[in-house]
Amino acid sequence: MLFSSSQGSQTDTATGNRRIWLTAVVVIALLISLWFLPIKTYLSNALSVVADLGPAGPAALAIFYIGAAVFMVPGSILTLGAGFLFGIPIGILTVWVGATLGACAAFLVGRTVARAWVKARIGAHPRFAAVDEAVAREGLKIVLLLRLSPLFPYNLLNYALGLTRISFRDYAVATALGMIPVMLMYVYLGAAARSLTDIASGTAAAGGPGRVLFWVGLITTVVATTLVTGIARRALHSAAHPIESSAKASVLTMPHQVIISPLDEANQRLLANVRPAGWSNPKAGGTYNLVVIGAGSGGLVTAAGAAGLGARVALIERDLLGGDCLNVGCVPSKSLLAASRVVAATRKAADFGIDASLQGIRFSDVMERMRRVRADLSRNDSARRFRDLGVDVFLGNGSFADSKSIRVGEDILTFEKAVIATGARAAQPDYPGLAEVGYLTNESVFNLTSAPKRLAVIGAGPIGCELAQAFQRLGMQVVLIHKHTRILEREDPEAAAIVQGRFEREGVQLLLGASIREFSRAEDGKSIALNVGGKDFTLTVDEILVGVGRRPNIESLNLAEAGVSTTRGGVMVDDFLRTTNPDVYAVGDVCMNLKFTHAADATARLVLRNALFYGRGRVSALQIPWCTYTDPEIAHIGLYEEDAEERNIPLETFKRDFKDVDRAVTDGEEDGFVKIHVKRGSDQIIGATIVGAHAGDLISQVSLAMSAGVGLKKIANAIYPYPTRSDAIRLAANAYNASRLSPRMKRLLSWWFA
Repeated sequence: MLFSSSQGSQTDTATGNRRIWLTAVVVIALLISLWFLPIKTYLSNALSVVADLGPAGPAALAIFYIGAAVFMVPGSILTLGAGFLFGIPIGILTVWVGATLGACAAFLVGRTVARAWVKARIGAHPRFAAVDEAVAREGLKIVLLLRLSPLFPYNLLNYALGLTRISFRDYAVATALGMIPVMLMYVYLGAAARSLTDIASGTAAAGGPGRVLFWVGLITTVVATTLVTGIARRALHSAAHPIESSAKASVLTMPHQVIISPLDEANQRLLANVRPAGWSNPKAGGTYNLVVIGAGSGGLVTAAGAAGLGARVALIERDLLGGDCLNVGCVPSKSLLAASRVVAATRKAADFGIDASLQGIRFSDVMERMRRVRADLSRNDSARRFRDLGVDVFLGNGSFADSKSIRVGEDILTFEKAVIATGARAAQPDYPGLAEVGYLTNESVFNLTSAPKRLAVIGAGPIGCELAQAFQRLGMQVVLIHKHTRILEREDPEAAAIVQGRFEREGVQLLLGASIREFSRAEDGKSIALNVGGKDFTLTVDEILVGVGRRPNIESLNLAEAGVSTTRGGVMVDDFLRTTNPDVYAVGDVCMNLKFTHAADATARLVLRNALFYGRGRVSALQIPWCTYTDPEIAHIGLYEEDAEERNIPLETFKRDFKDVDRAVTDGEEDGFVKIHVKRGSDQIIGATIVGAHAGDLISQVSLAMSAGVGLKKIANAIYPYPTRSDAIRLAANAYNASRLSPRMKRLLSWWFA
């Protein structure tokens, strides 16, 4: 279960109580055994050896304690012995020094020998990542509580904590303070053993008051330590509970897992909005007008729109509200790109006569800002906001029970109409050895807090190109590996060539037409065996980022039970976004080739009309632009030239370079062009590509013109403020008007003016 139940908490409490009582029983058994076992002989022999050392005896025992901690010899025996041999004051000092130094030595051995190895192999595991982050953030508190309780094996903890990110200072301080109560108890028990032995042998000195005080101290110490154990255990549970809740909120039991890390203040704010701990699902009852599975961009727009119209709506999310766009897509990536563009602008400052040397790049601060931005924007997608909009928000996995109902945990939601909006996830390529060496995708790369020096990016599509350029600018050496002979092979070749040239100038190493043989571990990183241009060679990097496409999230939906058919590309829909079940629709990445946030938004609005009002809006009628946010950006809408050729649509193309646009020249951003295709013999726009700074903003003008049926002739008549980059679109429209001036018309005009 994602959230712990009260029954689970009661079970944990009962288990902890049993452990406390077990400890008490062991202590009592130890006291009783002192009367019957030949402990006198054993300890007397040890006393003789150490006594011969004189004042060096405690120091020798402390040194032995250090070795025992490193070699994981149980320390309780030594602690009892210290009390037996030296009494309470000297015994306590001996054990405290020896145990503290021994624990620190074992910690450093574990960190030095195994920390890097463990991080490389299980560092990305959800449980380890959550614990690692929690201990790094609140290590002093957590270790102190662990040390206060004798329920945890100290020797094992020494090494285990050395594998985490806790600072050595916090570990040492918490260890030195936390072991005092339990240490006092064991030293007292050892001293009690000495006292009992002396009594049995008749060598005990007379004097009742001192002995009474001793035994009162012993009983008080045992009782106090037992109480501290219980308090520490409960405090530890309380301290770990919000961490555990947040960790569980970022880790799924589904095939698809999104891990949010580190669990700092920003990410905790994020999770409080998109996966709030302790969230109670509403009571299901009656029939919903609309049930939406998936709370990404498409699902949120569908649910909010339907609720705003007065429909009864349920929204189901198994992972994080906001989907990829908010959590691992548009928002974090564009925050990262913004930082990388500041770096690029600083490096260009000298071209503008400005001395702005780049003193350094604090990658951890760049990522921290990204997390803050994401957390700030998460309010818009929060569970509470949608509940306030009148949506019943269910957190859990939704799967079809039949053609008219959906199961969420123990709840069954019946519906009149349903919408599948579960989106897509990063594809996982099956290259030999890749899973074993470990890799990043867009779903994990934004968890980085330190920058790998050498980064290989597999795939030169939009995601790979955007992140490759950003990370190169932020100080990494990036190698971009692609199976095709040019990057962004689906884009206009001229536009892609401009971006490729920029990459090369900025130092991104391009391995195009590459075939990957296998991945393996190397002494100094991760090894990639490649063949490029018929030549085999090996590349070694510190980290690998894979961006080779997307896969629809359909595995856990039980679609067959609902009569919903699928294809390799996802849920099968018609032009009205209906599935093979006429009461079930789909939107966004789970059913579309164009996997963009704005495409999911557009299809969600279409479904609202078609599902709730029997509308007949068609996907084929939508004009959907897209943009790759490299620098320069590439934006496109409609048909490419080769598309028009395949469809036998005659066209004319009008192009204007930004080097001919005054504002682009003054801004120092001349790279790129505007290219607009029209149907031959008319001014009807059938496609456009823009490459250059702010291309994603400029393409919206063309998108609006195409949607409204406005041709280039009318665009040429519009008045644009001067100077602006959008003037490139007007200049292309002017070129269309100029093309209408045929030689014959020009001769007629010459005759007229003559």
